[in-house]
Amino acid sequence: MSGLAKPPHLRMPLSEWIRPRPFQAYGNQQPSGVGNSAATTATALPDDYLIPALQIACSLTDQICQANEEENEAPPLQSHADGDVHNSIGVEILPSLLSNTTDDTNNSGRKRKNTGILYSLGIVFYEIFSRGERPAGLERKQIQGDEPGRCRGQTEAEELLESLDPLPFDQGDGKIDLEAVDIDDFELFKIDDLQDKYNDASLPRKKESSSNNKVMNAVSVEPLKTRGVPGPLCDLIANMLDVADGSLGGEDAYRDMSDVRDDLQLMLDKPSFYLFDQDMGIFSTTGLQFGGTLFGRKAQLSTIIDSYRRSAVGESESVLISGKSGTGKSLLAVEVGKYVSSNGGILLTGKFDQLQQGKPFSALASAFNQFCEALVDNDDLAPMKQKLAHQVDCVFGRDAYYLTKLIPKLAAILGLENSCSYYDEDCTNAQKRLQWLLCEFVQVISTSVGAPVALFLDDLQWADPASIAAVNQLLSAVKPTSHDAHFFFLGCYRKGDADSGITISCDDIVSSINVELDCMGEETVNTMVSETLCLSPRLTRALSSAIYHKTKGNPLFVTRLMISLCRDGLLRPSLRRRRWEWDKEMILCQTLPDDVAEFLSNTIEALPDDLKAALSTLSCFGASVSSSFVETLERALGKTLIDSMDTAVTEGLLDKIDDYYRFSHDRIQEAAYNMMNALDRRKCHFSYGMALVPFEDEEDLCFFTAVTQLNLAGPETVEDERQYAAVANYNLRAGKKAMDMSDFEAAYSYFDSGINFLRNDHWEEHYLHVEFRVV
Repeated sequence: MSGLAKPPHLRMPLSEWIRPRPFQAYGNQQPSGVGNSAATTATALPDDYLIPALQIACSLTDQICQANEEENEAPPLQSHADGDVHNSIGVEILPSLLSNTTDDTNNSGRKRKNTGILYSLGIVFYEIFSRGERPAGLERKQIQGDEPGRCRGQTEAEELLESLDPLPFDQGDGKIDLEAVDIDDFELFKIDDLQDKYNDASLPRKKESSSNNKVMNAVSVEPLKTRGVPGPLCDLIANMLDVADGSLGGEDAYRDMSDVRDDLQLMLDKPSFYLFDQDMGIFSTTGLQFGGTLFGRKAQLSTIIDSYRRSAVGESESVLISGKSGTGKSLLAVEVGKYVSSNGGILLTGKFDQLQQGKPFSALASAFNQFCEALVDNDDLAPMKQKLAHQVDCVFGRDAYYLTKLIPKLAAILGLENSCSYYDEDCTNAQKRLQWLLCEFVQVISTSVGAPVALFLDDLQWADPASIAAVNQLLSAVKPTSHDAHFFFLGCYRKGDADSGITISCDDIVSSINVELDCMGEETVNTMVSETLCLSPRLTRALSSAIYHKTKGNPLFVTRLMISLCRDGLLRPSLRRRRWEWDKEMILCQTLPDDVAEFLSNTIEALPDDLKAALSTLSCFGASVSSSFVETLERALGKTLIDSMDTAVTEGLLDKIDDYYRFSHDRIQEAAYNMMNALDRRKCHFSYGMALVPFEDEEDLCFFTAVTQLNLAGPETVEDERQYAAVANYNLRAGKKAMDMSDFEAAYSYFDSGINFLRNDHWEEHYLHVEFRVV
């Protein structure tokens, strides 16, 4: 209708509005990104009719619910679908829907009335979405019965239906006011007044039956499907009609009008989940898919975002997210990161790893290095790169070299050679100098880009003391007063595992706000299951209840259990019904461990041997590795890993993000790692370390990884006597490199590990050069 001159108010019968007009051509205008099925054809209802019609249906249903709640008093009501008065739908309900159809005030009478209203409104919806056509399959079925005062076989609902007036739109004397708006933008119609013969309270509201033979209308919604009405909407109308006939029961049945209202509102609010058809054929191939949506964490998300907003205009702030494993800490942080990036902030992300603690400032270095790498690789960011290089050169001068030892990609931005060595090795406060350089670098980033810097570090329970000290220094030193720089820190750490060895708490980070996550409640689990399966919450409630009681609401456990149920065929896509279906009784009979870690271990144990072997190998290197490292590992070990890892991505055990393979959760990595006994793990670490030592890269990441693997193995795994001295020398080299990066904690760890590899008689067999350095 856009582009046509429209009067501010167009008065027309509703029956005229719902019928197609010459300028309203049919077309498949379903929004992009929405799953299409074979039912959606070139004659699908256009969205500029479907959405407003759905809004009218939702408003009708809402006002019926309100009138029922007010004990059948039906004054004119207003429904504000989006909280905006000018986008409201106001409908005066036809009295025949709300009239007392029975003098009974007991539960049976109320049930009969609700059932009749469902059926009558179902006929109304059929006419709205068929563009004014009467149900083609409307037939009169003779009901036989033998109950006194009632025809043979006649139910109370059937008796009620005979007494109800239909709500025909084709009589043409019911006028409405339409405030013409641009429906191409899906804005609402304003229906101010609905007046017809039913508004006259003096007219009879029941039809008197002229026969003792009651009738029932059998209606098929197949014509709606052929017109391109979305399948879920067809099912809703069919359920309203079938309930009155008594042919539908169980979870699919509507109990009252509020169920219909809730389903219609979901179709309006989230059409991609609940309105448009899903392609069950794809799910038959790919299995269950999770979109990384956050459920039940709105309050916590709001708290963190508010803190970030304050830091973006004022002093630095920090938030720590804590909780048990699998409660969604990292996912909540990802949502915060989306907000930061979408609002122009600079997001730096890093992750500590239990098996990579030997790398100096591993998470901090990774966060800053990824930022610099993005500037180097993206030509569109060339102006930002040049400005940053100029600012770094002005602020740091020759001291920038020390930062490049920690952030190798910064050297590419500054044009420095990695081999240059013009620095003072005698600096006795090298670690404090590095902390100061990091603080200045954050301020340079913030001021040169003109945006606040947000640093997110995951798994702080594995953080080294030097990194925690550096974070606290950043929070204390980055001030908006002197440089107009703004800094926000967000961290996650696991809480509540007795054997984790975690020592960090919110007191370790200065002035931090603690956000603690717990497991989801049963209603939140139902929302998660509902959106994942694209089914109404009333349909998934029984399934989600079974899942909740088996998982106690742990989000990771819920996800992995649903994937397991899908793999076992207990939760499956039905091509015939165009929806997911499940075996509730079989699910309830499943015996599951109480702990998510044991459940994951059982899941991995059931995988094919080649996939298990690949996951075990990858787990020895921590939570994530780059694709380039995997290729190096394949050459070093002489075996193929990539194919199995890609299969693991398909199974949902790994994620492939950019150039990295990452376990979809730390618990999965731990389960794969713990499949091996302690001795086998140490032997694997040693063989991997020795195989990787010859492979070097310009950032020494491969070398640090190799030495860390050897130290995780320990001296007990050495089989060749000559390897003791070799490993000791590798640790000496790693310690020196760590000192060059001013990470003396890591340097000490390497030196100490190297000494442990020396035999008691090493002075006699290997007369080594002794080097003293002031630390």
